[in-house]
Amino acid sequence: MSLLKYSSTEERSIQVNPDVYIDSFKKIIQEALRNFDAQSEIENDTITFKRIVRITTHSGRNKIEAMKLVREGLIRIERVGTKKIRIFWEVKLDALVFLSISIGLLFGLIALLASSMILISTIIGLLFSAIMYFIGCSIVKSKIDGILATSH
Repeated sequence: MSLLKYSSTEERSIQVNPDVYIDSFKKIIQEALRNFDAQSEIENDTITFKRIVRITTHSGRNKIEAMKLVREGLIRIERVGTKKIRIFWEVKLDALVFLSISIGLLFGLIALLASSMILISTIIGLLFSAIMYFIGCSIVKSKIDGILATSH
């Protein structure tokens, strides 16, 4: 797993014609992405999506928009056999890496000001960065699982 991308693969057994299922899957996923405020585009068996972060005049809304972690990625569905399909998804984690490093730096700076020991503040900063990154990865996974769950 790369730090800037999170991907996974899932195989499903289906009882209907795979071509019909794939077409239906793409339409359902595209609708779920639209409800998720993401623009999607279908090329062959790959759905690419990008979530636009809107800047509004209401400051509370700006903060919520900036915290959205799932911003860009792809979902690919392919036929494996006559009764199986494979779903591959990949999400870019650029925003998550930036947010986790920013939070780690903030906590490291607070620890430096509180204890004035650079080693302890560095360890605290790195620890908080790692914790926030793994929490963010679990949030991204649950969001994508929620989108894929709509296709059942």
